[in-house]
Amino acid sequence: MENSVVEYYNNYDEDGRLKRHKLEYLTTVEYFNRLFKPGSKILDACAGTGVYSFYLAEQGHSVISGDLVPNNVDLMKQHERADLLQDIQVMNVLDLSALAEESFDVVLCMGAMYHLSEETDQRRAIQECLRVLKPGGVLVLTYINRFAQFMVNVEDGLKNIEDAVRIFHNRADSIFTYTNPEEIEYLANQSGVTKIKNIGTDGMIYALGEKMKGASEDSLEQLYKYHLATCEEPAILGASIHGLYFGQK
Repeated sequence: MENSVVEYYNNYDEDGRLKRHKLEYLTTVEYFNRLFKPGSKILDACAGTGVYSFYLAEQGHSVISGDLVPNNVDLMKQHERADLLQDIQVMNVLDLSALAEESFDVVLCMGAMYHLSEETDQRRAIQECLRVLKPGGVLVLTYINRFAQFMVNVEDGLKNIEDAVRIFHNRADSIFTYTNPEEIEYLANQSGVTKIKNIGTDGMIYALGEKMKGASEDSLEQLYKYHLATCEEPAILGASIHGLYFGQK
């Protein structure tokens, strides 16, 4: 699986993903700003090309950034603001043994749950993050919601409905794994983590479809305010494509 994930991201525009999914990005940093203490020591263990790492460093946090994909790590090292990060390294969240125990105020595990299909690996990833997290520190997990994934991936005319139903029941497609808010909360709780927040970072925006075309900046701002006001609602959380879980060790 590790090699398949690396190969996939070697051919994927990870650096531009959050530019295409702007609502997810804006919601995530909004909650970072609400929940992280100033000057936190942060490990971004699944950093991709470092979009969140660089943002957090610019806010005055001390950030170590790592990713499983060597190409992503190279892109971070080549970034014009690379000097903002305390360290940049190839990193596998299943083995953080190179890092000291209880050394971070915040650990971001924002990507591993997209790809770890076995519960034993999911638990191992959480335990490794908790090992390097200080008591009382904040663990952040992201996940893909299997219910929303089904709705978004069904093609016009239901042409791929058989495959979509199969993927929904299998909870996996190629290198991706799909879950739901309750399962993530259960996994974290079983590891001794107390939930702070569980958020749908893109809500049900996909349901608007063509209705968003030609929207004014003011209208988009009103939509964003609506989204922030509802993204913690359980009914919305269960329908959001991407979920964002905050827990306390």
